Amino acid sequence: MYKYSREYLLNNHLFYPEPPQTAFALDIEPISYPDKCDLKQLHMVSRHGSRYPAPDNIRGFDELEKIFANVTVAKEWYKNPFPMNKNFQLIKRGEIEPYFDGLQSRKRYAKFWDGIEYDPEVIKFQSTQFSRNGASIMSFSQGLFNGKGPLDTCKSQPIYYWTVPPDQDDTLHMYVACRRWNETVYNNNKLLDEQAYAYGNKTLTPIANRLSETYHIIPPLDPRLVLHVFNNCQFWLAVFNRTDAWCSLLSPKELLLTRYYYDLLYYHRYSYGHPLNTRLGCRYLTQLVNGVENYLNGNSSMIADLKNAHSFTIFMILTTLGVFKNKFPLTADLTFEQIKNVKYTEHTLLNWSSTLYFEIYNCSDDRVLIRVLLDFNPFVIPGCDSEYCEWNKFKEILGDKIGCDFKKMCAYP
Repeated sequence: MYKYSREYLLNNHLFYPEPPQTAFALDIEPISYPDKCDLKQLHMVSRHGSRYPAPDNIRGFDELEKIFANVTVAKEWYKNPFPMNKNFQLIKRGEIEPYFDGLQSRKRYAKFWDGIEYDPEVIKFQSTQFSRNGASIMSFSQGLFNGKGPLDTCKSQPIYYWTVPPDQDDTLHMYVACRRWNETVYNNNKLLDEQAYAYGNKTLTPIANRLSETYHIIPPLDPRLVLHVFNNCQFWLAVFNRTDAWCSLLSPKELLLTRYYYDLLYYHRYSYGHPLNTRLGCRYLTQLVNGVENYLNGNSSMIADLKNAHSFTIFMILTTLGVFKNKFPLTADLTFEQIKNVKYTEHTLLNWSSTLYFEIYNCSDDRVLIRVLLDFNPFVIPGCDSEYCEWNKFKEILGDKIGCDFKKMCAYP
């Protein structure tokens, strides 16, 4: 049995919940502006808040319940507490996290938001068509306009947000809307299948065998259920704040090795493991560029475009921008030392309720600048001279990703 503190599991980016010291922080200083510049527009893509498990996780937890019913150390927690009818819904923490994101936006961009009243033509909200995303963007809006609306004693602000069916949403749900991606990257991906199979045999099978021997599990544990032990650990941590149940079955090394299975999977499905992913964020970036140009040219009054989507959405936008690229491809044959040194993965970059901001500055010397921040941490886009990138240079770097023919790119065959 292994003992972990909540802080250890969260601060080491093993799972998606954000450490509370940043998720719920309100001691935030307003940003400073570049010399002779004013922040004129904000674009944001956020991830939904912490949620209940996915259906396949819940089915896996049901299998583990039957297997661990006769394991003495698990007698107090072997039962699956996650009902199928709650799958993918926000947990209580997940309802609160986006609210704090809104509060943090108000504090960080204090000068920008000062005196701004809600107007659906000025501040636009969008969500993917899932309850966890709709609830998250509503929660964010309440944090942003806390006490500034007309409703009841809390002065809540009603807002309008729009959404598109997933198979038509080429901006936020681009991986579902793209048939070519579904047919060649998500399915029928021979390279990914080979990598996942090899890594499962190399790493998950020994962990399953170790668990079977340690806890006298007969017949031996199916290696794929190691993934559900890992996920059970995450959801018991997120929902019940407990690290003494499923987390206690895996060593620190085994936790990282199991997480790497997902790192490998997501790298090949949603990031640099397939060339299509380096272009799939083009519709979002096209909408961003058009939104900025229309505002700068006086054809739009929109100053904020605030969207809520998924980790895959943000991951693909970052991949299309060409940022956070590891020095070597993620493959099944990496050594443990190499795995420990993998810097950029979905788990290390994104929490539940992560935010990706694009700040647009207009300067008195006729410059227009863009700065991009992930969870309020700025980064330099390859090809830019600094974190504040000249707008024309940014468009030059994007090249034909602006105005891409999504339908042609995603046609199959």
